[in-house]
Amino acid sequence: MIARQAVYPLTFALVLAACGGAGDPTKGAKADAKDTKVDAKTDPTDTKRNDSTSLDKAVQALDLSGPVPPEATTVFFTVDGALIPIGCYDSAKKKLSGGKDCLALVKAGDDVYLRSNSVEKLDKVGAPKSSMCQPGEDKPTSLGIPSVDSGETFDYAVFPKSMGKLVNRADPETYSEKGRVASEDEKKALSELIKPDAELQINQSVTFDVDGDTKPDKLFSVYVVNPKDSEKLSYSGVLLQRGSEPGKWVPLLESRNDTETYTVRAFIDLDGDKSQEVWVNAVLTDGGGGDRILQLKPGGGAEPLAKWSCGI
Repeated sequence: MIARQAVYPLTFALVLAACGGAGDPTKGAKADAKDTKVDAKTDPTDTKRNDSTSLDKAVQALDLSGPVPPEATTVFFTVDGALIPIGCYDSAKKKLSGGKDCLALVKAGDDVYLRSNSVEKLDKVGAPKSSMCQPGEDKPTSLGIPSVDSGETFDYAVFPKSMGKLVNRADPETYSEKGRVASEDEKKALSELIKPDAELQINQSVTFDVDGDTKPDKLFSVYVVNPKDSEKLSYSGVLLQRGSEPGKWVPLLESRNDTETYTVRAFIDLDGDKSQEVWVNAVLTDGGGGDRILQLKPGGGAEPLAKWSCGI
């Protein structure tokens, strides 16, 4: 579920961030490092599941059998009172998309895999329904599901259920005080690219093989507090350094306004091409938030599959 945060001034919110507080805008709207276990460590040299962990043993208790892309059509949902489709792959058309274009790929009664920090389950898709951030919509672009209708909360869901074993969630430590660090060389390279007007702040640091070439890639979420107005940002973005091009940083996502920070939540190969799509969460200092999936472009950068969820 997309958490709604209290409204804090940006300077206070960033102080909370350093302390790991509940109102931390750099932690994403849905993460909780205290009770989170991850599907897969974001270790670029080992993206296979570890069958020795208690989490994977729990996953094996569920029936996650079935086809996966490129043979299977897939849909990835975030959850906020309903299933919000933010990315999908149509195996018949061999095409990635997002948003309302994904609704036709799932029908009532289909099995989906749902996951929160500590709970995972299978459930069946229901009728179209407005999400919590879609009040008053005449034509809902989300889907109901019994477990969520009854009050259960989840971070995400995937169709078909077999995709549940392919979601690689970012370790919460990557956006903790301990994990949000960069070397002086990395800060220098990022600063030369961004040209910040104040000190560059590291929001998150993730290492993962996103392009499937077995070389470790690195992603940084960064922001810069506006030196003329400490309640706002002068820059916010997510940047990628591919393992095959050390020292070269490419922006995947950059700020649309002056109050938005980003967190990389997970990686998932929606179309089976061995390159991971990137699930990014945005949080606004006014308490709003939304999600988006980015498709990496071969020449550099990324292309969003759809608009931000929840209309941000």
